[in-house]
Amino acid sequence: MKFYPAKIFIALMLLTTVSCSEYNKLLKSGSNKQKYDKALEYFNAGKYSRSLTLFKDIEHIFSQSDQADTVAFYTSLCSYKMGDFETSSQQFDEFRRRFGRSPFLEESEYYFAKGFYYLSPKPENDQSFTFQAMQAISEYLDRYPKSQKRDELLENMVELRQKLYDKAFLNAKLYYDVGYYNSAVTALRNAILKYPESNHREELAYLIVSAQCLYARNSVPALQRQRYLDTQNAYYSFIDEYPESKYRKEADKMQDEAKKFLEKYKEKPDGTEAEDSEEVTESAPSLNFSDQTGTTAKRGKAERKEKKEAKAAVEKEPKPAKESKAAREPKPKKEKSEKSNKSDNSETSNGTEEK
Repeated sequence: MKFYPAKIFIALMLLTTVSCSEYNKLLKSGSNKQKYDKALEYFNAGKYSRSLTLFKDIEHIFSQSDQADTVAFYTSLCSYKMGDFETSSQQFDEFRRRFGRSPFLEESEYYFAKGFYYLSPKPENDQSFTFQAMQAISEYLDRYPKSQKRDELLENMVELRQKLYDKAFLNAKLYYDVGYYNSAVTALRNAILKYPESNHREELAYLIVSAQCLYARNSVPALQRQRYLDTQNAYYSFIDEYPESKYRKEADKMQDEAKKFLEKYKEKPDGTEAEDSEEVTESAPSLNFSDQTGTTAKRGKAERKEKKEAKAAVEKEPKPAKESKAAREPKPKKEKSEKSNKSDNSETSNGTEEK
């Protein structure tokens, strides 16, 4: 048996032309009953675009008839089958409000929920449709607990919930990746509080330890002690919940770094930190700061101390005694001085005799 591709192609073209002419003729001059029957036929054949066009054309004609819910349901379902889920969800939502007793009600609520499920984007994007899908699926399962589609929708719920876990994790980790470690600690903790059952919980807890350590490491010396203490607190919380974690080795290194720093800079008995003394400042270990803030602070501190010591030394030097008023007056001539001495002697002797 021989095949002639050219003839087959021509035959298909003729059939398509006849079909198109029949469809156009029906659309222009066919009766409403013919359009209704042909729209259902096109739908069953998978020709959703033609079916939708015919249903739209007769929608207002059947709006008050017994077939009103059928036309509305298949119009919405055509949009769904064509992948226009946003439009179909709006149409199915309107359908379930208008036709509360229709035999298509359960199916319309199922497709309403599934439309939002397919609209749910990747975790990196906004998850508004994800929340709408979860709400619609929950409502459907509550109304139809024995539905044959129950298992399928429960799997969809797990998938949608995972997107929310991923979204929260990515948002929190973004602060860590760009180096905003203090904000990262807050965001990571909020992610755990919002979704405590998340499968990212272990990594979130580890990243809190890492963010605390990096925040302390890159802080100015005056604030490092408290921030290394915060690192230790985060570390103990982490290993208490995940003692066999795959991140344990890295977390232990951060704990050792915090421990060595705190041992080096212990508090004095009077409550001040040891790094306030000049000796400890000079022997402070290198912590690989990303900026020179700590070095500048130490240099300024040493300069202030030198100025203070110089000022104290100047104040301790003996000051020259002020001259009395008598010393500043000109000295009397010698003759007058001798006469005054004689008079003084005579007064003294007179006074002695009187006594």
